[in-house]
Amino acid sequence: MMDWNSNTEQYLRQLSELQRGIFTSWASMMPNMPSSNMPNVGDTVANNLKFQQQVVTSSLELQAMVARLSIETQKQFWESYFKMLGRP
Repeated sequence: MMDWNSNTEQYLRQLSELQRGIFTSWASMMPNMPSSNMPNVGDTVANNLKFQQQVVTSSLELQAMVARLSIETQKQFWESYFKMLGRP
């Protein structure tokens, strides 16, 4: 059970670092954009925002799946535990 929790914590830490990296990359691009290309800035921002939304949505779905799997694993563990102790 400890391995599962450790793996989940490691995954969530890596996911957080990925999200932070995406935001940092996006933020660092903004000041470097040429002001002569103003129409493209809006498209670039929209595309970056769409990409960020997809990454966040996917990561939230993955976190939900990990949480469900964790709960299901714990449920099976406790059911097995009580079933084993209840045997004569």
